Amino acid sequence: MSKKLLVTGSTKGIGKAILERFHEDNWDVCISGRSNDDVVNLQNRLNMIRKDSAIGACIDLSHEKDIMYLSNYIQNLWGNLDCIVFNVGSGSGFKGISSSFENNLSLLQVNYSNVVKNFNFLSSLLVKNPNGGNIIFIGSISQDFNAKAPVTYSYSKRAINNFAKYQALELASKNIKINVVNPGHILTANGVWWRKKQESPQGFDEFVAQNIPTGKIGKVENVAEMVLSCVNKNLDAFFTGQSLTIDGGTSLLQ
Repeated sequence: MSKKLLVTGSTKGIGKAILERFHEDNWDVCISGRSNDDVVNLQNRLNMIRKDSAIGACIDLSHEKDIMYLSNYIQNLWGNLDCIVFNVGSGSGFKGISSSFENNLSLLQVNYSNVVKNFNFLSSLLVKNPNGGNIIFIGSISQDFNAKAPVTYSYSKRAINNFAKYQALELASKNIKINVVNPGHILTANGVWWRKKQESPQGFDEFVAQNIPTGKIGKVENVAEMVLSCVNKNLDAFFTGQSLTIDGGTSLLQ
């Protein structure tokens, strides 16, 4: 029987790449997103590859009622989960004195408070699994240093890393392993770096040359591969509470 995966925010970008990579590795997957068309189209495509291997829900995971719906939906169809990847977040915002209290509060809500709320409701689907499982949080290298991200984004990702370590200790006895993957600069379709590349190809190339020692920006597939490695059956029994960086060497320059 295939293992079961949920990725929050899995119709685009890093979340979608993670979902597709696990599906390629014969996991059954649960898609979540706010666009019904995106959820249905991805679900249909994956089920054409492997019948009945994907389920999906069009929801807004900032709303408690939607989180409860997703939890009940998965429990009714599958019973429990083997892995959850908490991916939903936002890197948008303002920097410095142009950042108002309201903007900071909103970004903190998206990147920390909502993630913790999702964890509190959805982690029970792993606790119910007699074999335990894995939880992966998607963080950011900006949690450790100034990566030119909004300050609220940076400290909300630091908070997620600390929260993950605390929960890893709490749930270790239930054979639930919790780790964080912290990507560097990743090129996603219609994302921040995609827009910068369209606006100024030369400026984009100069930034990559000066800030990424490997000389190339990251791909969503790089992050997906690292997340999958975290649940390797030969590794996960002794691998928990860790923060992993994948950034092309950017953090080495700090």
